[in-house]
Amino acid sequence: MNRFVILFLVFLSQQNSYSQCLIDKDEALQIAFDKGFEKGLDSIIVTKVHDSIWRFEYLECDEDYTDQYSHININCRTGQIDSSDLWMRIGMHEQIGGRKRNNTDFPININKSRVLEIKSKPYLLTSLDYERENNISISDKNVIAFSYGFRKIGIINIDGTGFKQICDECLYPQWIDNDFIAYYKDFEQIYKSNIHSLKQIRITNEKGCYNNFSISPNNKWLAYIKPPPHPDRDSFGRINVYVHTCTDRNEDDLWIMKLSNTNIQKKINVKSDDIYNPTWSEKGDSLYYYVGDNKYFASDLEKDVITCSRLYKLFDINLVNYKKIKNGIFPAIKDCKIVSVDYNKRSVSNILINERGRYQECIFSNDQRYLIFTKCLIGNGDSRIWILDLTK
Repeated sequence: MNRFVILFLVFLSQQNSYSQCLIDKDEALQIAFDKGFEKGLDSIIVTKVHDSIWRFEYLECDEDYTDQYSHININCRTGQIDSSDLWMRIGMHEQIGGRKRNNTDFPININKSRVLEIKSKPYLLTSLDYERENNISISDKNVIAFSYGFRKIGIINIDGTGFKQICDECLYPQWIDNDFIAYYKDFEQIYKSNIHSLKQIRITNEKGCYNNFSISPNNKWLAYIKPPPHPDRDSFGRINVYVHTCTDRNEDDLWIMKLSNTNIQKKINVKSDDIYNPTWSEKGDSLYYYVGDNKYFASDLEKDVITCSRLYKLFDINLVNYKKIKNGIFPAIKDCKIVSVDYNKRSVSNILINERGRYQECIFSNDQRYLIFTKCLIGNGDSRIWILDLTK
């Protein structure tokens, strides 16, 4: 038997195998969707396995420094799920820029949660040519402040009207009240600006590196982290002045400043090279923060000497989520979806956004009518702000 006959017989064998496949890939994919298969973050990869199985593979999620891939197999003859080799593949991202924080949080299980039935669809907030929209903050009047482009800050109404640039070379906007926004400027100072007159006022007054600042809900205090002063010596080794620097520091100090009188500044009695995320209590009478993976709090802020203690009552929620709580509910990103979590019941109440996506931030408006979130279309891509009306 010559090689041409062999090739012909192989061809016939393949044709017979394909002729037994009664379901094409589009029909098989629809069957997969009917059986609970979900779209992932990227395009679905389709392969034919053993001439009888349609395999649909997708990137399910890439949160928490991992890539999770899942797939489903559909028998092209019977239309049934083939479970002979169902699998999930997880690939780790390399952690860059410091260790991952192990902030405690109660488990968020969304498997049995119901999808909130909302007729309205999320809409893109801005039509700016700039992207990189992030650091969202919302006022009581539903005006959104955000960073965009290359260190710019703008405001916009929640319906997409009234855009105004507030500041250039600025980052991390936070509302002080409905008329003033605080922000980080020039890589070392904290300013505030009147959104109507655009008049800028510098809040901090020492040379140095202020960072990780937070405005109290009662608009009384500004909390911030700053390295301690270091001696500045001249060429003869003499100390001219003590200065604050952003580099070569071994520890940081946590401070509060009274916004009505910026001369009143108080240092919290704690030092560490790993202080971060100062967060105010709901009434603004206590300051919570992390030292390493542990939470601490400071109260009695009017005293001259402010002490701190371990914070145990919020042991099961990270401070990023705590400061988003409104009436016991906060939005959270889980499995590349956005859910609403009932902190009192320690459970997910609804799935707000059921479509998987690369979501980065999510907050409620103060009246809880709107969900505001940022989303990237591709991994590590530029983010845009989206709005979902939860009442329609």
